[in-house]
Amino acid sequence: MYYNYGYDYDMMNGLWHMSAGATVFSWLIAALMIVSLWFLFQKAGEPGWAAIVPFYNLYVLFKITWGSGIKFLFLLIPIANFVFMIITYVKLAKAFGKGGGWACGLIFLGAIFMPIMAFSKDIVYVGVPGQNSQYNAGYGQPGYQQGYQQQGYQNPYSQGYQAPPQQNAYQQPSAQNPDYYYQQTTAPAGPKYCAGCGSPVESGVKFCPKCGKPQ
Repeated sequence: MYYNYGYDYDMMNGLWHMSAGATVFSWLIAALMIVSLWFLFQKAGEPGWAAIVPFYNLYVLFKITWGSGIKFLFLLIPIANFVFMIITYVKLAKAFGKGGGWACGLIFLGAIFMPIMAFSKDIVYVGVPGQNSQYNAGYGQPGYQQGYQQQGYQNPYSQGYQAPPQQNAYQQPSAQNPDYYYQQTTAPAGPKYCAGCGSPVESGVKFCPKCGKPQ
């Protein structure tokens, strides 16, 4: 009986190379995901090195998505852990200002969408979905009120009477009540200067006596 040992050797050698190639590819994908988590954690204000620490990386991931890192223990529940991980990806997309389409990309093509989310400068962390995000900043936020005032908007119901430290060069105290101030319509008179040479010009003069420029 004749056996083709050469054929068997070539087949096993090919399988070994395929297995080695798949292993290297898997390691590269895992490294890419770790680096992506590193940058995502930094965007969320968490330490990037947490991405390389087992279990702690899950704690930080649940912290920036659920608002409580200890909830990663739900992953220990059989079958339910699969559901919790899907919800976590949905929350991760919302935490960085993305919608359902991006969440599907994280679930089915995480090796592509997660690096994009990590390395894109246009994608920033907006907060835990439903908690303290920039979309939930209300009128009570000091920063919101300050920005509102800097844009020139004024609330006529919130302005009260002006106190003495707030008066400017055009405000004078009222003779009837010192707590009230009125605003002059014109600036106080002062010396005039020629727009051409800068020499002092007396009031009522139509031409500068030095350079002759009309006033």
